[in-house]
Amino acid sequence: MSKPVNRTRVQRAFSLASASYDQHAALQREIGNRLIAHMEFAKIRPRRILDIGCGTGFLTRLLRARFRRAEIIALDLSHAMTRTAKQASARRLPWQGRTRFVTADACALPLGNETCDLVCSNLVMQWVPEPMRMMREMRRVLAPGGLMLFSTFGRRTLSELRQSLATVAPNHRGVLPFADIMELGDALAALPVELPVTDADLFTLTYPDTRALLRELKSLGASASAIDKRRGGLYGRRLIRDLEHHYARHHSTPDGRVRATFEALYAQAWYKSDPGFMNDRVIPIRAT
Repeated sequence: MSKPVNRTRVQRAFSLASASYDQHAALQREIGNRLIAHMEFAKIRPRRILDIGCGTGFLTRLLRARFRRAEIIALDLSHAMTRTAKQASARRLPWQGRTRFVTADACALPLGNETCDLVCSNLVMQWVPEPMRMMREMRRVLAPGGLMLFSTFGRRTLSELRQSLATVAPNHRGVLPFADIMELGDALAALPVELPVTDADLFTLTYPDTRALLRELKSLGASASAIDKRRGGLYGRRLIRDLEHHYARHHSTPDGRVRATFEALYAQAWYKSDPGFMNDRVIPIRAT
């Protein structure tokens, strides 16, 4: 499940997007709400929760509202994001309780083995170079009786953009591949977990034109890893012009807008004992 994602570019892009992210993240919030809804019938009272890829803190605040007594560790690769999340939480949840904001890599979590009762992540795994490594880290820090729950974009995400790029720029690497739900299920089942479950939702969003779609992707930080930008990349004038023409011709709505598909995949699983799975790595947490 490894992907050609540049960690440094992703970190830089999301740091630059931290100030504008919430203005363009309606879909991310909707998927976050649906992710939390997956716990509706889960009998769990976590003492410590880990939110991986907290961004500006939307999921962190949902978790705090649901589990008021828990300790929450909100973690993100971007220091600008954790700083923004901390400031937003202080404004919106003055009773935020025991919440710590940590800058760290999802593939090298700064926690000891079996230390979190609930490990969550909303729309982060698609920007990680080695999703399987992230999943193993999530399972490593999961405590006995704990639940891991996450969402990621599926392979049908931005299918229209992928098709248009393949036509107008066949040598362009274009949109990075996203996970297939069967592939995700197999990867989850390969871990020492119980009751692994996967689910999917399909969303169709519309935009005034192709440029508006690309601007939104950039404002969300997604363009850094979703789209290859070599040799002038996606934002070359000729490529933009050709892309706009093809996209509007083949992926427009009756009212003249353009559509974009996003597939959300959800996965959850419970802790299963396997002493041989663990390692001895214990890294202290450093809060932002």
